[in-house]
Amino acid sequence: MTDSNESPATRPTYVAYSDDLEQRRPDEDKLIKKIIKSLHRNNEWAFKKYKHAIRDAHAKSHGILRGELTVSADLPDHLRQGLFATPATYPVIARFSTTAGAIRSDQIRGVRGLALKVLGVHGPRALPEFPEPTQDFVFVNRSEFPFADVHAYRWQGMLVARLLARTPDTLVKLGSGIMRGIGKVGLPLPPFAKLLTEPNHHPLGQTYHSAAPLRYGEYVAKISIQPSESVKRLVDQPAPRNTGYDADREMVVNFFRSNNAQYEVRAQLCTDPASMPIEDASVPWSESASPRLVVATINFPTQNADSPKRRAFGDDVLSFNSWRSLADHRPLGSINRLKKDVYEASSDFRHKMNKVERIEPTDIAELPD
Repeated sequence: MTDSNESPATRPTYVAYSDDLEQRRPDEDKLIKKIIKSLHRNNEWAFKKYKHAIRDAHAKSHGILRGELTVSADLPDHLRQGLFATPATYPVIARFSTTAGAIRSDQIRGVRGLALKVLGVHGPRALPEFPEPTQDFVFVNRSEFPFADVHAYRWQGMLVARLLARTPDTLVKLGSGIMRGIGKVGLPLPPFAKLLTEPNHHPLGQTYHSAAPLRYGEYVAKISIQPSESVKRLVDQPAPRNTGYDADREMVVNFFRSNNAQYEVRAQLCTDPASMPIEDASVPWSESASPRLVVATINFPTQNADSPKRRAFGDDVLSFNSWRSLADHRPLGSINRLKKDVYEASSDFRHKMNKVERIEPTDIAELPD
């Protein structure tokens, strides 16, 4: 990792943002509707099981946090874009989660997520249906998405989503063990199988990634959240042996009883749309070609990360959608276009079935203690 003090002599040439960077396939909208219909059946299945509507992804939360994002001073021009154009401090709400569309034991290996809502962000919006002055980012602890685009998700991702939503924990754990065994003997695993082999490390010590690209003002970037200061010691720290059903939540709650946490927000700008494609979210972006550069920091103070009221607010009231965004940070590519409609459909179902009003906060005081 590199800080933002790169010299002009070594600075790469960054790709200028243009609407032409996106290349939508003609049948994409049709496939998105089919995916939404299929995921809606998962929503209905989960509602019958839990007698409560949950998200069709990132269903289980491990902590809801309040904090502050501070934009770095003296950023170079190419990093001073959008939300990060001017030094300022913004209140944030964060939700740590597991990405499955089911409430599972934390003994199950898998991808963890972090959703971030930045409050008081004013400026032209990416979409008129999201006029509120907030900026949402949705992150996972993988630097790329396991499926390239809507077409790959339709034929591969839907099966994985169904399995992760409906398969009993015992079978998922068994499948995870088989996949790890296959990987250990050197046999290749398909990208989606790797979702079941991620090690169970402390959720606060993970680096979280946007995975798919977004507009970064005049440029294009991926955004990541990396542990700093007090949480560096948690990097690669395994969950306790024989971890319990809610081990991730317990680790988050126990940490914030007496500690604060700091993270760096980093931007990795696109230097080549061929090797850093916009429409294929499964391709890693080379850090040697374009390092991740610090643009802001986040501080989470000591707090109760999981009071009953706070969890209900985060799980049932709030929604996160990366399209709730400044125009300067408009999500890009096929996977992001899929997420826009999928997330809204899931949120609408969840709020309707639970008879809970969806609220977009404008003041950090709206987050319960």
